[in-house]
Amino acid sequence: MNAMTTEPPPKGPGAVPSDPEPLPRDPVPAEPEPEEPGPEPKEPPGAEPDEHPSPEPPD
Repeated sequence: MNAMTTEPPPKGPGAVPSDPEPLPRDPVPAEPEPEEPGPEPKEPPGAEPDEHPSPEPPD
């Protein structure tokens, strides 16, 4: 994990605020994550059973 970042390993409580800082510096691993359609393929396009659970009107 440390190999990913060239910076030295964090020490003490300062590691928490130090971690988020280097993250934005490397937008490569951060951008592709949200761009990759992971949860999207789970739901088929056009098939929305939630909105139309039953074609018949709720009489």
